[in-house]
Amino acid sequence: MILLAIETATIGVGVTLIEEAVVLATFSARPGRRHAETLHPAIASVLSSVGASVGDLDAVAVDVGPGLFTGLRVGVSAAKALTFALGVPAVEATSTELLRRGAPVAGRPVVPVVDMRRGEVAFELPGDAEIRVTSPDELIAELNKEMALERALLVGDGALRHAEAILSAGPAGVEIADDAHAAPDATVLAHLGIERLHRGEVCDAFALAPRYHRQADVRISWATRDDPPGGAR
Repeated sequence: MILLAIETATIGVGVTLIEEAVVLATFSARPGRRHAETLHPAIASVLSSVGASVGDLDAVAVDVGPGLFTGLRVGVSAAKALTFALGVPAVEATSTELLRRGAPVAGRPVVPVVDMRRGEVAFELPGDAEIRVTSPDELIAELNKEMALERALLVGDGALRHAEAILSAGPAGVEIADDAHAAPDATVLAHLGIERLHRGEVCDAFALAPRYHRQADVRISWATRDDPPGGAR
């Protein structure tokens, strides 16, 4: 089985081509807001580097969030297009589980924290399948509430962005992973994708969708505007 993993949910763009447990080629970058401009050439480059084409793919794995709206749309749209055109299954993963699986240490609680902008973070506590979107202060309160999280390792760009507040107000033993673990890793996604593919944990192109976990950054609500449409009063 050959699988293409697409990672664009947060600050990074990553593409990994894997055949069973063997990574054939991989790409990663942090292109700022240029997720779309970076992803498609990266897919072409990864495939061509091993003499493969999209027709060789048996499945596509993609990070469905939470994360940045533009990044999520870019990655999920690419995965939907490939799976629909090729008639192959898709495998979903969340950014929080990928951050946890890619954590640099074992034997301690890991809390993935994604920067959602607008002063919010998304996080997932160990043993809790719920992804919460809150303020950094509420995250700190949750860390202080659970004795088991006193030695927690926080990973992700959200943890790094709010590191000063977390380290000063959070549990004394909490640590924050370095920048190398700020974004989900496409290779971690690729290995997870192969595992889920073999277990039959797949979906089709129509079911594939980003999980934003909150409303879009830009919304127009005529009911709450000061001026009604057309400027009439």
